[in-house]
Amino acid sequence: MLRRLSRTALPLLACALSITACDSVPRPEGECRGAYGARSVAWPIDTNAVMSAYVHYDGTQGTQLSLAYTPDGAPELAGFGVDIQMPGEPTVTAGARTVKLLRQEQALVAEDPSQVREWFAHVGPGTEGYPAVSGVPVEGTLTLDRLVQGDG
Repeated sequence: MLRRLSRTALPLLACALSITACDSVPRPEGECRGAYGARSVAWPIDTNAVMSAYVHYDGTQGTQLSLAYTPDGAPELAGFGVDIQMPGEPTVTAGARTVKLLRQEQALVAEDPSQVREWFAHVGPGTEGYPAVSGVPVEGTLTLDRLVQGDG
């Protein structure tokens, strides 16, 4: 991985997931913005996003978002995305919630683990990590504008 201290921060996403009818599919909206190599990017969230319940290894329940991005102009990142684990049920219903992500060795971790328990980037199916061109970002932000889990 390329490691440069002058790398710009990578604000990671702003998304909205909602269910408007019993048979509708959540439609994620938002993007990953920041620097990729020497260029500024804004990659939209692909419609292949998934929100599901999970049980953490310590027995606590939470919600997981799996987001994929469409990395326009970077065909080597066809599988670029993130997996976000949040404690409890999704509760963001109005107004934005932003969590700062800070670099800790070769990963980004949430400054407030009560909002985001774990955050993982991946560059391909089942491959955790960051693009070699940019490496691990110096910092980032995760902004959720609206998150609703419906039963139909």
